[in-house]
Amino acid sequence: MIGIVDPGAGNLGSVMNALARLAVPARFVRAPEELYPGSSPFDKIIFPGDGHFAATMDMLARSGYGEAIRGWLAAGRPFLGICIGMQILFECSEEAPGTAGLGIIKGEVKKFPGAKIPQIGWNWTRPKHGSRLFNPASDGAYFYYIHSYYCAPDDERCSAAETNYYVPYCSALEQGSLAACQFHPEKSGETGLALLEHWSRQPVSLSIVANTGNGFVSGKPETKPETGNITKRIIPCLDVDDGRVVKGVKFKGIVDAGDPVELARRYNADRADELTFLDIGASHKSRAMLLDIVRQVAAEVFIPLCVGGGIRTVEDMRLAMNAGADKVSVCTSALERPELLAEMAAAYGRQCVVLSMDAKRVNTKGESSRWHAFAKGGRVDTGRDALEWAREAVRLGAGEILLNSIDADGTGAGYDLELTHAIMKAVPVPVIASGGAGSLTQISAAAAVADAALVASILHFGKTTITAIKAHLAADGIPVRV
Repeated sequence: MIGIVDPGAGNLGSVMNALARLAVPARFVRAPEELYPGSSPFDKIIFPGDGHFAATMDMLARSGYGEAIRGWLAAGRPFLGICIGMQILFECSEEAPGTAGLGIIKGEVKKFPGAKIPQIGWNWTRPKHGSRLFNPASDGAYFYYIHSYYCAPDDERCSAAETNYYVPYCSALEQGSLAACQFHPEKSGETGLALLEHWSRQPVSLSIVANTGNGFVSGKPETKPETGNITKRIIPCLDVDDGRVVKGVKFKGIVDAGDPVELARRYNADRADELTFLDIGASHKSRAMLLDIVRQVAAEVFIPLCVGGGIRTVEDMRLAMNAGADKVSVCTSALERPELLAEMAAAYGRQCVVLSMDAKRVNTKGESSRWHAFAKGGRVDTGRDALEWAREAVRLGAGEILLNSIDADGTGAGYDLELTHAIMKAVPVPVIASGGAGSLTQISAAAAVADAALVASILHFGKTTITAIKAHLAADGIPVRV
């Protein structure tokens, strides 16, 4: 039996769903006492989640789970940490100066030194010889990452894998009975499920692993000196209203586009990189319906999910994360109360906070291009300059921007590349281009500029497939996960 520790950082349901798909017996740990040696019902435990280092360590101290985990590891029991579950094992983190980690691994958690942080997306991961976390036959694979800080152990012999994002860093480690990974196997498709199954099925006696560090197995060469092999993402967007996917043109003329669960299954099978669900009704009733849909999708689709629409508080974010979301997007609520972005980042980390921006041109004759940020589903001009709002939102805590051009939305005439260029230059976080996809050439043009491209009508109404989109991008020399 595997126990899943609740770090108060979301994403628990995704790990449980993954284990259920693998038919691995598991349940949530109910209290720290269930981890005490000699009385625990568990053979192994997993500590998953997206979260802020300080908030997670505070939870561990208040709940008693910190000492219980130390005792579990001291007894030589198998442990798997995922994302924040890897970072809290270290002595400290630059995300929260002055906050001590568990100190199980000597070293610290550092902020990436690059120009675009967080790292969000699929990046190549190279295991080391002798690693028991990875399948022995693996020479590397793409896994999904979403983080701003990386682990730097003092003794690199405990490193089990390496990934490159501005710097080569330890993306998985093994020491004694402990294993941990910075990426999210539960959100890394079939590759991630295979890793979870490999770790879960190992006999407890074999989960005691030796220090590695004797070189990397042959794997995909690093083709980019700065960001490694991180790929451009193709993200289907499902605008949901009254339980159905809908689509319009410039936010008007809404028509039915299909069942959201059925479409999610289709896009997952076609190797979408993420899925975005937006509640365009944004009422409490419609949001509850959307979260139920997210739960259904998360139970069988093992790629990242972003949920937006009607998220007004950190509690709303918590409900979305518990339903299966990995990120939450906000638009009108952030415009009305910008400090919400800071509150969300403090609770879950900025990598989980997406600013959804609906922007429209407002330039007049003889004036250079300008855009305003709109609220209420594109109906209300806030008068705020879109570029200035993007900069402020990132300063407050947004870790990614979902940029939708109202002028281009649903037209099939192509993305607003001028707007996309301008936002990309304005902020040091990933930007998703959205609105106007009508051809493979247009999607390729957007992916060449932005970090990801959102697609909707062109997929929903059968004009193309994700496989065809990625083949076209690859032919244009744009890195994609195929």
